[in-house]
Amino acid sequence: MNLLTWAKAIDKKTNALVMEPNLCTRLISPKSTCRQCVEVCPTNCITFTKDTIEVSDSCMECGICATGCPTNALSSNRPSLQQLVQTVLHNSKENEQVYLHCSKYPIKEEGVAAVAVPCLGSIPREAWLSFLEECDNLIVYLPDGGCADCVIKQGEPVWQRELSFGETMSGNRLSVVSAVMQSRGMDELDQRKRSLFYSIWSEWKAVHKLAVKETLGTGEIKTYQEKLKNDRASLIRKEWNEAANGVMEKVFNESTYPYQVKRNLFLEKIRKNKDLQASKNVRLPMILSDCTLCGACSILCPTDALIQETMNGVTQIKLNPENCVDCKLCEEICYFQQLKLVEKENRELLMERGRETVLF
Repeated sequence: MNLLTWAKAIDKKTNALVMEPNLCTRLISPKSTCRQCVEVCPTNCITFTKDTIEVSDSCMECGICATGCPTNALSSNRPSLQQLVQTVLHNSKENEQVYLHCSKYPIKEEGVAAVAVPCLGSIPREAWLSFLEECDNLIVYLPDGGCADCVIKQGEPVWQRELSFGETMSGNRLSVVSAVMQSRGMDELDQRKRSLFYSIWSEWKAVHKLAVKETLGTGEIKTYQEKLKNDRASLIRKEWNEAANGVMEKVFNESTYPYQVKRNLFLEKIRKNKDLQASKNVRLPMILSDCTLCGACSILCPTDALIQETMNGVTQIKLNPENCVDCKLCEEICYFQQLKLVEKENRELLMERGRETVLF
């Protein structure tokens, strides 16, 4: 990797928000009713042009727009969701107790293990589920009247909603306190050294991943027009991207596609928890009998969860369950209303990759 590649990776890492317009259902089709990012933005700084998402300078970098975005067309980058989860899990293993708190209300006590986020509303339910399943010593710190005095008024209902979903799914509860206690264990100097080392290491690792992605050109999200191209050059690029994505996933053990970040956290938990497999926390598309096979749902699906293919004169629509993030676009664009999203057991997401379910 050359210096230019690293420079591009560092530049991307310094951005508070990562935007992927080709994943935004609102930009893909005017029939999309998704307004989640706009509805929660405290400064009304998010607007849409014909083909991109624009964020004005009034952005407070709170990250709550990314929490509600089903496809990760908007995602937080300081820290990224992967970094946040890994940092919390790491600190939970290293310390007697760990406090998770909003950066606007820092913990001033010495010798306390703490992880700060721009806003508690920037933590999606999938991350809360991970914390509830794996961190029995994690505590949320919030001063009395904290959220009420915050300029980000939308943050409180968002984080309470997302935490509530996580608690319902896991069956566990997370303590919320207005005061902190010093934990026993390693001395303060050793704790600071370890925290600093881990912070530097995780930042380097994140930039390194971005640099590798830049080099291989992985995780590219194509427009639906590009997906329809079937010329030789397009097919060669598609084969290369699939091979490069496979390498990235094996090396870093995570998907290169933004829309899989939250979903993979959820998949990891339901693979380990049989009770969670039987719960119904997901919705998946069901195609009704009068479908005309127009192909709109598969063409416009931003995450390639729906695939239409014709073999030996037979046309089928298939579903890759783990790619479906319930963005509702397929249901909203179906002209004849022959596609519905229905509740399914979480185990439906665990189908082996490459073995799609035939819907129609």
